[in-house]
Amino acid sequence: MKKNIIYLVAAILPLLFASCDQKHTVTGHFKDLPGDSLLVEVLDVFNMRKPLSSMTIPAKDGKFSFDLDEPEVRGILIYLPDDERGQQYGTTSFIHAPGEYAKISGTLDKPVFTGSKFYKDRHRYDAMCAEDLAKLDALGEEYRAAVGDSNQEKADSLAEVFNDINEHINDIAKDFIKANPSSLYSAVIINKTVGEDGKDALELLKLIPDEIKNGPLKPIIDQTEQRATQAFQRAEAAEKVKDNMAAPDFTLKNEKGEDFTLSSLYNQGKYIVLDFWGEWCYWCKKGIPDMKQLYKDAKGKIEILSIDCRDTEEVWKKAIKEHELPWLHVYNPGDEKVDVSKTYAIQGYPTKIILNPDGTINKTVVGEDPEFYDYVKSLIEK
Repeated sequence: MKKNIIYLVAAILPLLFASCDQKHTVTGHFKDLPGDSLLVEVLDVFNMRKPLSSMTIPAKDGKFSFDLDEPEVRGILIYLPDDERGQQYGTTSFIHAPGEYAKISGTLDKPVFTGSKFYKDRHRYDAMCAEDLAKLDALGEEYRAAVGDSNQEKADSLAEVFNDINEHINDIAKDFIKANPSSLYSAVIINKTVGEDGKDALELLKLIPDEIKNGPLKPIIDQTEQRATQAFQRAEAAEKVKDNMAAPDFTLKNEKGEDFTLSSLYNQGKYIVLDFWGEWCYWCKKGIPDMKQLYKDAKGKIEILSIDCRDTEEVWKKAIKEHELPWLHVYNPGDEKVDVSKTYAIQGYPTKIILNPDGTINKTVVGEDPEFYDYVKSLIEK
């Protein structure tokens, strides 16, 4: 009988301690915390700019606790109430999954997580990335100094190093997921593995068990799968729109509602510029004066076909009139049936694709870049 009681107590004790741990959703103790309160924002994980709710909590001597009654996965941001999202003292940000609880130590700008398995796994992952993150912090200081000194060469060099370190962090995420496919935290970091072609993320998603895919982090996993699929499709499309290849033909509506086919411009002795743009795009509009000057200077030697993306038809038609754009225009619906931006693997706006008179691709320029104008001028001067 005594042995049975001992076994019973041994079985109950872990549950008692677990219930103590879970008394609050989040508990913490920050070192050297200025002030005696903190602001907690609850955020949509897909829109971290505007809080769904917020609360001010006491943090006497840096100790704090609060509860979250959220049925869905959320983003959490903690900072000093008068610090405008932690610009001076830093912030603590993390993903909260329903039913999980966190213990936070360290400082506002460098928190350390433990608690339920979800947060313990985060702690393990953070430890794996710690050295790289420290390098990024140091590089950030150097980069800001280089920009402040107008040292563009050094800034560009540091940006390359920055990208290399981020790539290594992404590799760490891949290794963590492969080793821990059943961890909820793997679902959080899998978005880091999407890359340019989405292949790694799509392969890693196959390792995630169905109970995780259909669990509380399903929205994050679904978004990652969507992003990875789109990246994969763009990469496939990019293979078909390289220099010297035939430009994929298409037919879209012009501002009069009439069908306009790209290939109708071929073999007329003019270079053709496909201008992927939108009224919503600042840099697209900033380049309009230079585009107008180029069109005027190269009259009869080039044709511009602007392809509006992501605007409503009403906004698009109004923009053509307001900006007095004298060249050809078509509207890209961007729906499941017709999306020329996917056909041409467009990843940034504006993107200008120069076609030879016979309809083959000559060159692609992403962004509002002076190189585009210089290059077109060199073509028509030959």
